[in-house]
Amino acid sequence: MIKTNLRRDVVSKEMLDKSALIRVVLNKKNEVFIDLTYQADGRGVYIKKNLNSIKIAKQKNLFSRGLKTKVDPVIYDELEKLFNEQN
Repeated sequence: MIKTNLRRDVVSKEMLDKSALIRVVLNKKNEVFIDLTYQADGRGVYIKKNLNSIKIAKQKNLFSRGLKTKVDPVIYDELEKLFNEQN
């Protein structure tokens, strides 16, 4: 049996393979950053790799809820920029 790495999308609440998601991490130094390696230590939230999900997360401030800390809006801009570079 093949093990899949499923994670919950913070916007849609769907369980998806983590390769279809982007991870945002809060580490012990209270730094929030995008983790493209999926291996950084700390509390993580996952979001789909699409612009609509990023916009909804920004409007509803979902990273702050998921990470249980205040998240600078710059992180959403970085995600949008990363998404635009990939497409």
